[in-house]
Amino acid sequence: MNKSSKSKSVWWNWENSNSEVRSSKIKKSKLRINYIPPFFVILIYGVFLFYLFPVKTLVSTWIFKFVELLQITKVLKLSLLTDKRLYDYTALFVISYIAFAFFLDLVRFLRKNLFQIFVTEENRLAVTKWGLLGKETIRWNPDQTGLQIHHKSGWFRSLLGLEKLSFRIHLSETENSVLAESPYFFSKHNPEFLSSVFRSV
Repeated sequence: MNKSSKSKSVWWNWENSNSEVRSSKIKKSKLRINYIPPFFVILIYGVFLFYLFPVKTLVSTWIFKFVELLQITKVLKLSLLTDKRLYDYTALFVISYIAFAFFLDLVRFLRKNLFQIFVTEENRLAVTKWGLLGKETIRWNPDQTGLQIHHKSGWFRSLLGLEKLSFRIHLSETENSVLAESPYFFSKHNPEFLSSVFRSV
Protein backbone atom coordinates (compact mmCIF):
# COMPACT_ATOMS: atom_id res chain seq x y z
CA MET A 1 0.00 0.00 0.00
CA ASN A 2 1.60 3.29 -1.05
CA LYS A 3 1.57 6.53 0.92
CA SER A 4 -1.20 8.20 -1.11
CA SER A 5 -3.58 5.28 -0.68
CA LYS A 6 -2.96 5.29 3.08
CA SER A 7 -3.87 8.95 3.36
CA LYS A 8 -7.02 8.49 1.29
CA SER A 9 -8.29 5.45 3.20
CA VAL A 10 -11.57 6.21 4.92
CA TRP A 11 -12.13 5.86 8.65
CA TRP A 12 -14.58 2.97 8.53
CA ASN A 13 -11.98 0.86 6.72
CA TRP A 14 -9.40 1.31 9.45
CA GLU A 15 -10.00 -2.18 10.87
CA ASN A 16 -9.16 -3.71 7.49
CA SER A 17 -6.02 -1.63 7.05
CA ASN A 18 -2.49 -2.74 7.74
CA SER A 19 -1.81 -3.15 11.47
CA GLU A 20 1.46 -1.26 11.10
CA VAL A 21 -0.43 1.76 9.79
CA ARG A 22 -2.92 1.58 12.64
CA SER A 23 -0.28 1.23 15.33
CA SER A 24 1.93 4.02 14.04
CA LYS A 25 2.00 7.08 16.24
CA ILE A 26 0.83 10.28 14.63
CA LYS A 27 2.80 13.24 15.96
CA LYS A 28 -0.10 15.68 16.10
CA SER A 29 -3.63 15.51 14.75
CA LYS A 30 -6.54 17.84 15.48
CA LEU A 31 -10.21 16.86 15.43
CA ARG A 32 -11.99 18.84 12.72
CA ILE A 33 -15.42 19.59 14.13
CA ASN A 34 -18.71 20.09 12.34
CA TYR A 35 -19.72 23.77 12.67
CA ILE A 36 -23.23 23.28 11.27
CA PRO A 37 -24.99 22.17 14.53
CA PRO A 38 -23.72 25.16 16.58
CA PHE A 39 -24.63 27.58 13.77
CA PHE A 40 -28.06 25.94 13.43
CA VAL A 41 -28.73 26.18 17.20
CA ILE A 42 -27.72 29.87 17.26
CA LEU A 43 -30.09 30.48 14.34
CA ILE A 44 -32.93 28.71 16.14
CA TYR A 45 -32.30 30.80 19.27
CA GLY A 46 -32.33 34.00 17.19
CA VAL A 47 -35.67 33.03 15.60
CA PHE A 48 -36.99 32.13 19.06
CA LEU A 49 -36.13 35.60 20.38
CA PHE A 50 -37.54 37.25 17.26
CA TYR A 51 -40.95 35.68 17.90
CA LEU A 52 -40.79 35.71 21.71
CA PHE A 53 -40.53 39.41 22.55
CA PRO A 54 -43.48 40.55 20.36
CA VAL A 55 -45.63 38.24 22.51
CA LYS A 56 -45.04 40.62 25.43
CA THR A 57 -48.32 42.47 24.82
CA LEU A 58 -50.30 39.23 24.78
CA VAL A 59 -48.65 38.01 27.99
CA SER A 60 -49.38 41.37 29.63
CA THR A 61 -53.05 41.04 28.69
CA TRP A 62 -53.23 37.48 30.08
CA ILE A 63 -51.71 38.55 33.39
CA PHE A 64 -54.17 41.43 33.70
CA LYS A 65 -57.13 39.14 32.94
CA PHE A 66 -55.87 36.62 35.49
CA VAL A 67 -55.69 39.36 38.16
CA GLU A 68 -59.19 40.48 37.25
CA LEU A 69 -60.47 36.90 37.36
CA LEU A 70 -59.23 36.60 40.94
CA GLN A 71 -60.89 39.97 41.67
CA ILE A 72 -57.70 41.23 43.28
CA THR A 73 -58.28 44.76 41.99
CA LYS A 74 -61.71 44.89 43.67
CA VAL A 75 -60.43 43.55 46.97
CA LEU A 76 -57.27 45.67 47.32
CA LYS A 77 -58.50 48.70 45.36
CA LEU A 78 -55.01 49.92 44.53
CA SER A 79 -54.50 52.18 41.53
CA LEU A 80 -51.24 50.38 40.84
CA LEU A 81 -53.14 47.17 40.04
CA THR A 82 -55.02 48.92 37.24
CA ASP A 83 -51.89 50.50 35.76
CA LYS A 84 -51.08 48.90 32.39
CA ARG A 85 -47.35 49.53 32.87
CA LEU A 86 -47.24 47.11 35.80
CA TYR A 87 -48.40 44.25 33.58
CA ASP A 88 -46.15 45.33 30.71
CA TYR A 89 -43.07 45.22 32.96
CA THR A 90 -44.19 41.93 34.49
CA ALA A 91 -44.62 40.41 31.04
CA LEU A 92 -41.19 41.72 30.02
CA PHE A 93 -39.65 40.14 33.13
CA VAL A 94 -41.29 36.77 32.42
CA ILE A 95 -40.21 36.75 28.78
CA SER A 96 -36.67 37.89 29.66
CA TYR A 97 -36.42 35.12 32.25
CA ILE A 98 -37.46 32.52 29.65
CA ALA A 99 -35.02 33.94 27.10
CA PHE A 100 -32.18 33.93 29.66
CA ALA A 101 -32.90 30.32 30.64
CA PHE A 102 -32.66 29.24 27.01
CA PHE A 103 -29.52 31.38 26.64
CA LEU A 104 -27.83 29.40 29.41
CA ASP A 105 -28.72 26.19 27.58
CA LEU A 106 -27.28 27.71 24.41
CA VAL A 107 -24.02 28.59 26.19
CA ARG A 108 -23.69 25.03 27.56
CA PHE A 109 -24.33 23.60 24.10
CA LEU A 110 -21.79 25.89 22.42
CA ARG A 111 -19.19 25.29 25.11
CA LYS A 112 -19.43 21.55 24.53
CA ASN A 113 -19.77 21.57 20.74
CA LEU A 114 -17.81 24.64 19.65
CA PHE A 115 -15.35 25.79 22.31
CA GLN A 116 -13.45 22.53 22.71
CA ILE A 117 -10.29 21.46 20.90
CA PHE A 118 -9.29 17.79 20.69
CA VAL A 119 -5.68 17.08 19.70
CA THR A 120 -3.61 13.90 19.75
CA GLU A 121 0.01 14.51 20.78
CA GLU A 122 2.02 11.34 20.14
CA ASN A 123 0.62 8.89 22.69
CA ARG A 124 -1.53 11.46 24.54
CA LEU A 125 -4.89 13.05 23.95
CA ALA A 126 -5.21 16.74 24.85
CA VAL A 127 -8.58 18.43 25.30
CA THR A 128 -8.75 22.21 25.66
CA LYS A 129 -11.99 23.73 26.95
CA TRP A 130 -12.57 27.47 26.59
CA GLY A 131 -14.63 29.47 29.07
CA LEU A 132 -15.19 33.02 30.27
CA LEU A 133 -12.20 32.86 32.62
CA GLY A 134 -9.79 31.32 30.12
CA LYS A 135 -8.97 27.81 29.04
CA GLU A 136 -8.59 24.46 30.74
CA THR A 137 -6.51 21.65 29.24
CA ILE A 138 -6.50 18.00 30.27
CA ARG A 139 -4.22 15.31 28.84
CA TRP A 140 -4.29 11.55 29.16
CA ASN A 141 -3.22 8.39 27.39
CA PRO A 142 -6.07 6.82 25.37
CA ASP A 143 -4.52 3.39 26.11
CA GLN A 144 -4.72 3.73 29.87
CA THR A 145 -6.41 0.94 31.80
CA GLY A 146 -10.09 1.47 32.59
CA LEU A 147 -10.70 4.06 29.88
CA GLN A 148 -13.77 3.53 27.73
CA ILE A 149 -14.06 5.35 24.41
CA HIS A 150 -17.61 5.58 23.09
CA HIS A 151 -17.99 6.41 19.41
CA LYS A 152 -21.53 7.47 18.50
CA SER A 153 -21.69 6.67 14.83
CA GLY A 154 -24.01 5.07 12.29
CA TRP A 155 -25.15 5.88 8.77
CA PHE A 156 -27.41 8.79 9.77
CA ARG A 157 -24.84 10.39 12.08
CA SER A 158 -22.08 9.94 9.51
CA LEU A 159 -24.19 11.56 6.80
CA LEU A 160 -25.07 14.64 8.87
CA GLY A 161 -21.78 14.94 10.76
CA LEU A 162 -23.39 14.17 14.13
CA GLU A 163 -20.78 11.67 15.29
CA LYS A 164 -19.35 12.06 18.76
CA LEU A 165 -16.65 10.60 20.98
CA SER A 166 -16.98 10.35 24.74
CA PHE A 167 -14.15 9.31 27.04
CA ARG A 168 -15.11 7.66 30.31
CA ILE A 169 -13.19 6.16 33.20
CA HIS A 170 -14.77 2.91 34.38
CA LEU A 171 -15.11 3.25 38.17
CA SER A 172 -17.43 0.35 38.93
CA GLU A 173 -20.06 -1.85 37.31
CA THR A 174 -22.67 0.89 37.62
CA GLU A 175 -20.60 4.08 37.63
CA ASN A 176 -18.56 5.87 34.97
CA SER A 177 -16.81 9.23 35.16
CA VAL A 178 -16.92 11.27 31.94
CA LEU A 179 -13.54 12.86 31.15
CA ALA A 180 -14.65 14.66 28.00
CA GLU A 181 -17.15 14.59 25.17
CA SER A 182 -16.16 15.75 21.72
CA PRO A 183 -18.04 18.22 19.51
CA TYR A 184 -19.92 16.85 16.49
CA PHE A 185 -17.71 15.75 13.61
CA PHE A 186 -17.55 13.90 10.29
CA SER A 187 -15.46 10.71 10.53
CA LYS A 188 -14.46 11.00 6.87
CA HIS A 189 -12.80 14.35 7.65
CA ASN A 190 -10.86 12.93 10.61
CA PRO A 191 -9.17 9.66 9.59
CA GLU A 192 -5.81 10.58 11.17
CA PHE A 193 -7.30 11.74 14.47
CA LEU A 194 -9.57 8.70 14.82
CA SER A 195 -6.81 6.31 13.85
CA SER A 196 -4.53 7.82 16.48
CA VAL A 197 -7.23 7.52 19.16
CA PHE A 198 -8.24 3.96 18.22
CA ARG A 199 -4.79 2.77 17.21
CA SER A 200 -3.76 -0.83 17.77
CA VAL A 201 -1.36 -1.31 20.67
